[in-house]
Amino acid sequence: MSTPVVTAAQTRSEMRARPRPASDFRPDIQGLRAVAVGLVVLYHLWPTRITGGYVGVDVFFVISGFLITSHIHREILATGHLVVVRFWARRIRRLLPASLLVLVLSGLGVLLLTPSTTWAQTAREIGASALYVQNWQLATSAVDYMALDNVPTVAQHFWSLSVEEQFYAVWPVLILGLLAVMRLRGHRDTRRAILAGLTVIFVVSLAWSVVSTHQDQAFAYMSTLTRVWEFAAGGMAALVLTRVGRPADSVLAWLGVVAVVVSGLVLTEASLFPGWVALFPVLGTVALLLSGAGTRVGQVLSTRPMTFVGDISYSIYLVHWPLIVITPHVTGHELAWPEKVAVLAATLGLAWLSKTWVEDPLRVRPLLAKAPARAFSFAVLGMALVVGFTTAWGTSLERREAVAAQQTKERLAVADRCLGPGALVEANDCGPVAGDGPLVAPVESVLAQVRDPRIRACQQTLESPAILDCVVGDPSGSKGTIALVGDSHAGALLPMADELGKRRGWKVVVHTKGSCPSTDALRVLDVETSDERQESCAAYNAAVDEAILGDESISMVIASSFTRAYRWEGLGGATGAEAGKAGFSRRYDRWVDAGKDVRVISDVPATSGELVPGCIAANPTAPEKCAVPRGTAVVEDLAVTAARAADIPVIDLTDLFCDQTSCYARVGDVIVYKDSSHLSTEYSTMLATHVEVRLD
Repeated sequence: MSTPVVTAAQTRSEMRARPRPASDFRPDIQGLRAVAVGLVVLYHLWPTRITGGYVGVDVFFVISGFLITSHIHREILATGHLVVVRFWARRIRRLLPASLLVLVLSGLGVLLLTPSTTWAQTAREIGASALYVQNWQLATSAVDYMALDNVPTVAQHFWSLSVEEQFYAVWPVLILGLLAVMRLRGHRDTRRAILAGLTVIFVVSLAWSVVSTHQDQAFAYMSTLTRVWEFAAGGMAALVLTRVGRPADSVLAWLGVVAVVVSGLVLTEASLFPGWVALFPVLGTVALLLSGAGTRVGQVLSTRPMTFVGDISYSIYLVHWPLIVITPHVTGHELAWPEKVAVLAATLGLAWLSKTWVEDPLRVRPLLAKAPARAFSFAVLGMALVVGFTTAWGTSLERREAVAAQQTKERLAVADRCLGPGALVEANDCGPVAGDGPLVAPVESVLAQVRDPRIRACQQTLESPAILDCVVGDPSGSKGTIALVGDSHAGALLPMADELGKRRGWKVVVHTKGSCPSTDALRVLDVETSDERQESCAAYNAAVDEAILGDESISMVIASSFTRAYRWEGLGGATGAEAGKAGFSRRYDRWVDAGKDVRVISDVPATSGELVPGCIAANPTAPEKCAVPRGTAVVEDLAVTAARAADIPVIDLTDLFCDQTSCYARVGDVIVYKDSSHLSTEYSTMLATHVEVRLD
């Protein structure tokens, strides 16, 4: 696509009248790339020391905006038009060969060296990365309550590469659009037209970044829309670039260094980023770009060690993260200093090999460079092969899960009092708590339960206050109707409630919502940056309360909540545990006064906080390593405390998770949790027998 945007006479006139955009090679920019990738890699290796190293990504974004806008503007000035397909073809040759190779090798490494619990998520993310939509994949997971325990995969770092590729795809078209508007209005100054458009984009995107980061930081962090202003900042710098004198350049350079380095050292994971805070590394990078290579800072950035790292910075970024993720599975422990140094050395070596044997040859040799069509064909074929590989991988895992589900069903059908929670019943005399047979459900099947459509259909999202229409158990309600209410920990009891309802002839109405305990108190989560979800929870609780009180068919309400996860605010400014207990008490009292039989199920014990199926997979012969001391795992459950104070029956299931010393992650050949705190389907279902006995 070749699009004329200015006349030849206009081009010659503007080239005489305007300072030419930066066109000469800038070694200091290569050094700045070294700083950016160094911040990112050191942050990933030593996150407690280089706490804000993630700003290296923002430095890359500004550099990309600067260089790409310079290139596009220069081509327009020189030729009077922009050949977009050639621009895209150059990007393909520069970026895709190494990235697709790293994705394939990383996938093979995961298959060969990591537990099967990592495979399904890895397959999805490698596929998304090959299509350069990984940032949206991760953004979606960030707001998916049931995916919050996802562990980092070898492709997680492709989120920023996805943002960049989306920028490369849209930016030239956007600039052509700006110039088309300029022509329609009769303007002849291409530089000012582009600069005006980028200024608008900068302001709008930055404003959205501030708002979105405040509303939902996890989503905003990965969103392209909250990052566009960073590319625009680089583009604006390219268009205004002039030398204003050595003293001013030096001041700019040192201000830039301070802004970038201090951001990397002072910001933390708790910083409200990107938002307005990202202005510090972004404007610091702009200052360094404007100051040029002639300053003392620019000279340091232009030294051979810095430019060498800058030259291979793309491959460093590609390979460092898979090494960090896979190496602990090989060594059997978290990375210590020697392993971190080894990973750093391996990263530099592999990056140099990638640059020498993959990036440079395929970028310049005729195989891909002879015509744009060849580059596009390579992109389509390469992406299709990687996506096909991950699709086949995912399909194979789904088939394994289906087979495992059938085997699990058959095994559960056999009466065995020592299977699951029965192994902790002393009268059963079952032997080892963990069991001594094969797992009823394999680890990868248990991990896949976080995507269980049945629970998703019955558990409201974090944002919506609407009640869902969900019924389990005996839909006819031949022996009555009960309600299951609470947050996601109550939602994890759905398999138990379903089984209990079928046995008793009860219709079970399910009212559960992620991160929303059923209480009159306000729950507070420090990770939330706005009141939106708290208000949604309060509105949902009011609707559930009204529904239960207004439904005379509901004779019993079973409630459970993850009370230790929250702080509490009550009526009249009360806070803390007392506010939490009062909130539960008021709600339970209303139900009791309405004639409901209220029962409160104690919450599950705390785990170590890691992904339980992953721990079981890593310790197949020593599942006790995944256990937690009882004194640590069993803490006060405010809902239970409130119920007991009001003489409301409590169904305490602690003895079905713990003995006198420990609380277990594997009991009677059954994995207890599907993630770090939610019950597995199998264990929840098998609790029905014990809950039924304790109801009477």
